[in-house]
Amino acid sequence: MRVAIVGGPGIGKSTLLRQLGDLYRNGAYGEGEGGVWDPDVLADIEQGVNAVGVTRYFAELYDANYRDAAAHDSPDRIIFFEGSRLTLEAHIAEYPAGDHAALRELLALGDEWNPDRTIVLTSHANTIEKHIRLRNRPHEEVERMVQRFRLIDAEFRRLAPQYPNTVVVDRDGIEFHSRDGLMHIIKAAKLPPFTEIPYRRS
Repeated sequence: MRVAIVGGPGIGKSTLLRQLGDLYRNGAYGEGEGGVWDPDVLADIEQGVNAVGVTRYFAELYDANYRDAAAHDSPDRIIFFEGSRLTLEAHIAEYPAGDHAALRELLALGDEWNPDRTIVLTSHANTIEKHIRLRNRPHEEVERMVQRFRLIDAEFRRLAPQYPNTVVVDRDGIEFHSRDGLMHIIKAAKLPPFTEIPYRRS
């Protein structure tokens, strides 16, 4: 079973991906960040330039993850991915209209990924601003990130009903580092139960 976790910048995708991957012990594929991406990608995202190049970069990154996971997939496994075709489409909104046709052509790269479930994380902008300020990354300008989040979050909400097996989850008040928070996500997304590692006191 392939489960995609998507949402606007700063929503907590990477944290949820790692936590669920560890809970299910079946593997997770993140998109990475700062130290993983080509440095030029970060610069172009911040400046809002090279829309096609940036989108192709992430499409190829996601494609590599989905292809690698195919070798490890089986009916009794749950594999988590950060990113999907929906991610590529939602981000089109942040680029000039003149780039949209070329960006839509890139969506075809995601036609075969077909997650069995897609979890769209959404939130109020003030919650995102708090999270961005807390993580204090030097390459992130808070006001710009919040502006991007509002735009992209609206696109995720609009597009989600067009994608099958997709559930939108408002993460406000949900802590991904707590068992209650993870159980809330698992229930909302109707994921299969995980196998608990027993703890014994001797």
